[in-house]
Amino acid sequence: MSVTKIPPITMSKLYVGNLPTETNENSLRQLFVEQNLSCTNILIKRGGYAFVDCPDQSSADKAIDKLNGFNFHGSPLVVEPSVASGKRRGLPDTPPMQVGNVWMRPNIR
Repeated sequence: MSVTKIPPITMSKLYVGNLPTETNENSLRQLFVEQNLSCTNILIKRGGYAFVDCPDQSSADKAIDKLNGFNFHGSPLVVEPSVASGKRRGLPDTPPMQVGNVWMRPNIR
């Protein structure tokens, strides 16, 4: 069995939940600006949530610290790392395993 190294996950995409229904991209971007936070892209979804891209890990961590639980137009926000749903194309169904301090995915053919 050969082992394929999993690339490091860089968390720069955030999930922002519990948004008031009137929230749009401009109002959410304004919140980030007012809080001195960096964001590059905002995607508002129906159902009161959005995905926000941060330029790097440090910016994402700062946004989580400042905005998780923040009262935004009467709603406490939920801000956390975005977790991809579904399977990524091209990856086998085998779970990763830890080899020393590195996570690897067995390459089974």
